[in-house]
Amino acid sequence: MTAAIAAIVKGLGGLGYPAEALLSNYSFADVLSPTGETREVALAAFTQTPPSYRTAAFGVAEAGSGGSDLTLLRALGAPMIFAVAGEHVELWQVHASKPASRIAVATIDTLGDLFARNAEHWSPRAIHRAKAIDTEPLADRQFDFVDTGLLIAIEGEVHVKLDALLRETLASVVDVRGRPAMDARLLFQATFRFLAAKILTDRGHESAANWVGGSVDEVLHGIDLYYGLGTIVPSPRDREQLETVWAGIRAGINFRNISADDLAFVYENTFVTSEARAAFGTHSTPRQMAEHIVRRLELWRNADRVRVYEPFTGAGVLLVAALRQLRSALPLEWNDEERHRFLTARLAGDEIDEFACEVAKLSLILADYPNHNGWDIRQADLFADDRLRTRITTDTFVICNPPFEDFDADDRSSPIAQHDVSKPIAVLEEVIAARPAGIGFVLPSSFIVEKRYRKVRALIESRYTSVEIVEIPDDVFSASRTAASLLIARDPRTAADEPRITIRSSEVTLRDRLQFLKAGVITRSRSLTRWVPDTPSGDLWVPALHEIWSYLSDRPRLGDRLELHRGIEWSGLQTGARSREPQPGFEPGLHGVNGHRQFQSPHPVWLDCRPESARGGAYKLPWEQKKLIVNGVRLSRYSWRLAASFDADGLVCSQQFIGAWPKEGVSDKHLLALMAVLNGPVANAFATVFTSDQRYRLTMLRDIPLPNHLPPEIAEMAAAYSERLSQAPLTFDGDAALQRLLAEIDGAVLESYALPVRLERELLRFFEGARRPVAHAWEGWPGLEAAPGLSLAETLDGSGERFSGNWVRSVFEPLPQSEADVLRAYIG
Repeated sequence: MTAAIAAIVKGLGGLGYPAEALLSNYSFADVLSPTGETREVALAAFTQTPPSYRTAAFGVAEAGSGGSDLTLLRALGAPMIFAVAGEHVELWQVHASKPASRIAVATIDTLGDLFARNAEHWSPRAIHRAKAIDTEPLADRQFDFVDTGLLIAIEGEVHVKLDALLRETLASVVDVRGRPAMDARLLFQATFRFLAAKILTDRGHESAANWVGGSVDEVLHGIDLYYGLGTIVPSPRDREQLETVWAGIRAGINFRNISADDLAFVYENTFVTSEARAAFGTHSTPRQMAEHIVRRLELWRNADRVRVYEPFTGAGVLLVAALRQLRSALPLEWNDEERHRFLTARLAGDEIDEFACEVAKLSLILADYPNHNGWDIRQADLFADDRLRTRITTDTFVICNPPFEDFDADDRSSPIAQHDVSKPIAVLEEVIAARPAGIGFVLPSSFIVEKRYRKVRALIESRYTSVEIVEIPDDVFSASRTAASLLIARDPRTAADEPRITIRSSEVTLRDRLQFLKAGVITRSRSLTRWVPDTPSGDLWVPALHEIWSYLSDRPRLGDRLELHRGIEWSGLQTGARSREPQPGFEPGLHGVNGHRQFQSPHPVWLDCRPESARGGAYKLPWEQKKLIVNGVRLSRYSWRLAASFDADGLVCSQQFIGAWPKEGVSDKHLLALMAVLNGPVANAFATVFTSDQRYRLTMLRDIPLPNHLPPEIAEMAAAYSERLSQAPLTFDGDAALQRLLAEIDGAVLESYALPVRLERELLRFFEGARRPVAHAWEGWPGLEAAPGLSLAETLDGSGERFSGNWVRSVFEPLPQSEADVLRAYIG
């Protein structure tokens, strides 16, 4: 050890870093490089053991300086690195996405002063808190030298590389459909042992001597001895295949610097089968969902008293997330055994599937490296008795991803089923009845606004003072395209509390789905604090654009002008209800929404209108009359979801459409103007914000706000646009003209709403990047950036040009000097 490194070790020791957290010649996988090669630093200092990128505080590199070279050491996870050259020492800050930057220069003689000046912010506790983004938020951001983006970047790449390692290794023992060529449980149990052996070996644990020969039998026996697990003895054929798995894992990236809970997350994701999910109605909880739930529950605030219980544990992803957060809040001076004893006494779960219970236990063992078992994960049918309620105390935080479906007829005698036929509602009510300290649930997306959840939402409103709901888009679950919502409720209301509630509504948009899955990025959040009425309303969602809906709350509604009805539903197969050729009892109409666009319906087919084929009475509606036709299912997962067209040809429609007939006093011109409104930003935003699934509720459509008055030119513009659309084929110039005309229609419709410009601009931003369902190119509204203070209508009519240049000076003449002096003296 050089004199400079010895001086750094002395300085770190003076700050409170124990000798066992200062590791010389520390090697680690560079997960930020394409191949994950191994790199090394002369010294690494950690806030606690076991070491990982999450607890890395400082690195020391020898032989030269320079930010570009030190950037290669980013995957260590240390926010700062000392570069040592002889007696010269430089301190560099490491960044996530740019070269390291030098922040201090010292010699051996002045290093002591450097450590003394920064003692408060360089201590193990200070850096641990600064890096522990899952715990206490750093409101004052004092730790400017910690780039939390680096931790997120490393974590994301760790998961990518671990997942690739497991999948590539296991590919040799599964068939083309992903089914193991051996007993799935044996493969799962053996793979856990191989991962545990790999991490113990890479971290130089003394127990690794038990499998120094490297054979599968030695590894299985050695890990069984270390963790006290049951012995597994593979057949000769299985042993041969397991040799391939062990060879692949052993040759993988260095596990020394990888956080054990990252390994647990990836392990769970690989081994919980789609068959088990289908049989028990479970959903694999994406890691970032679990992380967000436990982060927002703020378990760290009362870590000494808290209990965490996960019913329907599945593979234990939520428990692993809770373990991570609680462990980061524990005293740094505690050793591994003290932390293990604390955590095993406070985390528990129940799960009906024996295999999932085993996955959960072994995931927790991996996450709790290097400790042994002791986790309270029990196999139990929570629908069979009152076990769910008895596992909960007033200190318990309940984290849960329950089955989403309804109870089967055979299961409705269950005690929990007496609450509600919906399993998520029944589980929620049973949990809330036990008055836990907080709840964090993954729920169907319909929980946010659907009427069937109002009772349980009102119950939550009455019990908790802080509630957050997160709207999650489709395609976030690995095994399902189901949209979801997250419910986080904490801070139970006491008799002494005022009846107030703080509501936070957060969204992850489809565009940010991958960013959420990788780094937990929330697109936007809205908050408000309000009084709880004597009879709680159950309104726990602050909708997107809520200021706009509040501003338009006294306006007329679409249901005041139009009579809305869903189209024909058939008792037989839908495909048999349509024909391309005329048939007896069939009428021209629209069957599917594919090809349905704003102001333009798809080509009609022939639909079965015979009474004996229909379910319900929609075939009796006055389809022969003039009306608007609106899609009854969403056209997109983005913000443009509605398309209305004018029908004067008497088309009938299937249930995929909604017919909208004018009420008394609504003329044909007014109907054309209403078509423009339905195709405009306000109606589309309303439908997007207030619909949680693919089908539109008629009550929602009827509630779309309308302008107090629709100028006649809107109908004329809509008619001209529709006429232009019918002139095929469209040319490039025609596309441009149609885009301009459509933008002018939107401008005129928005002008009739008379929204303040600030709210109008917020509305238009809601559609950024969304594809519009029109028959021509759509590149958005032109000129908005050049005229930020003007409405869309003003921008399109050239007002922006009138206000370009130094227009303020020409409008507002300066005061004469004498008057300016008097005003200045008055103001002081």
